[in-house]
Amino acid sequence: MGITEIGEMNGPNPRVSVVVPCFNEQDNIRDCVDGIAKVLWAAQIPHEILVVNDGSSDDTLARAHSLTMFNSSVRVIDLGENCGKAIALKEGVRRARGDIVAFFDADLQYSPMDLVTMIARLGDGLDFVNGTRDYNGYGASRTAFSRLYNRVVRFLFRLELRDSNCGIKVLRREAADADTIFNYGLPLVVPLLKIRGFESTEVPVMLHERKNGESKYFQDGHFLGGSKNIRDITYHSIMLLNLLAHIPFELGLRDRPSTAGPDS
Repeated sequence: MGITEIGEMNGPNPRVSVVVPCFNEQDNIRDCVDGIAKVLWAAQIPHEILVVNDGSSDDTLARAHSLTMFNSSVRVIDLGENCGKAIALKEGVRRARGDIVAFFDADLQYSPMDLVTMIARLGDGLDFVNGTRDYNGYGASRTAFSRLYNRVVRFLFRLELRDSNCGIKVLRREAADADTIFNYGLPLVVPLLKIRGFESTEVPVMLHERKNGESKYFQDGHFLGGSKNIRDITYHSIMLLNLLAHIPFELGLRDRPSTAGPDS
């Protein structure tokens, strides 16, 4: 994986690093980054925005690069090939300089204002804030799959949080360990952090219908959401069982001197 990076790293570290993974989002990336920057500047939150290009085959990378010419807070990380969203987030988190790390999808289905609300909630002993979607931007089939998965996760891990796979998350640097946080896949970051002893809360977020591009995971009108969604369901089911098996090794990990975890 030949990773390259464009963007300045001068000056003091920002308070918040927003990691934006993107794959073939040429029609969304500019509005996404501009929207994030606008609300964070208005809220007077020192920040950087790390756009992680996950091997896009369209004009996403070039358009992301152009943003660095007009906004010094933007950095672009190019993975050089399509590695998947979890790897894109991992490489973004690895390079983030802020005391707080946020995840934000590039597809414009989430509102940057919700990001500001979640950053403000990260206090009073909380280690991470998770979004919970209203599902207004999803079709009936995709909503049913997502809610079923979340019910299974809540039951197996005794979680109060309702939406483990929401695309907006805000974490303190201590919780955002790039080397281990994605060991069991992206949908299981929330239960993994809870098992490790990190305190959390959940904030309702609006989910808008995608206007440009198409979902990378779910195909409406196809059996079980299409072949890629079936592969994802199989993979994440295996990862779920893997995390259940490793709970004794993950319990209270934040309080141990070493944060090494099992390979995924």
